[in-house]
Amino acid sequence: MTQHDEDASAGESVASGLVPRYFLDESARVEGDTIIITSGKANRLKRVMRIRRDDPLELVHPPSDRLYHAEVERVTRDEVICRVVQCRPLRELPPPRIVISASLIRPQRYDFMIEKATELGVDEIRPVWSQRALIKGDANQRLHRWRRLATEAAEQCRREYRPTIYPPVEVIDLIQEEPEPNSLRLLASALEPDQRILPVFQRRRDRGQPPPDRVHLLIGPEGGYTPEEAGLARAHGWLPISLGNRPLRAETAAIVALALTQEAARS
Repeated sequence: MTQHDEDASAGESVASGLVPRYFLDESARVEGDTIIITSGKANRLKRVMRIRRDDPLELVHPPSDRLYHAEVERVTRDEVICRVVQCRPLRELPPPRIVISASLIRPQRYDFMIEKATELGVDEIRPVWSQRALIKGDANQRLHRWRRLATEAAEQCRREYRPTIYPPVEVIDLIQEEPEPNSLRLLASALEPDQRILPVFQRRRDRGQPPPDRVHLLIGPEGGYTPEEAGLARAHGWLPISLGNRPLRAETAAIVALALTQEAARS
């Protein structure tokens, strides 16, 4: 998100009457009825979001799992000091918890996927190295950027939780991980053109199975996973599913799979 995008986002929140929401980082201190914001978050609030004294804010504090309704009390050179008006625990998220494991692609397109998946409500993102992965440089060095993009997207759409973004993992290692209890592992694939996500959930219900606590979506790069990678996934219980009749870009496939999974879970 560029500074222009952030300025527009702030303007839209004010125009809509919504109180801006921000995630507090590790440097913030909660001391009784006072919240002291420092470091990069304070600079962003002052210089980009242009907050002023008495402005209302909603501040998510992940360490305490609380949402604070606050007002800006003082803006100094190094700090933004807020007075707590009220607070409440963060609302517990209903299942299933959705994990996207997406093969690494070109940086700008992967950034786009992270932003949009966050807006839609993904819970975890696991970048994946595969034989056809497309990315330059050390993907681990992009972790900070990915997490910042997810934070800003979560603020934009007023989420109470940010997705957890993990360091990249080899697809072979991920495929062979032991599945979590009551989980559903789906592989986006052209191998099963008639196998869609909604019927998978419906069959579970028809068999009297409880809704999955966790849905893991494995998304390949352009051209998909190699036959060897896809075959290994199937051998370890990953269920191939189709996302439709048209070939999709990798970032589009991740977003579509997430949206279809959310709809199937609600049906």
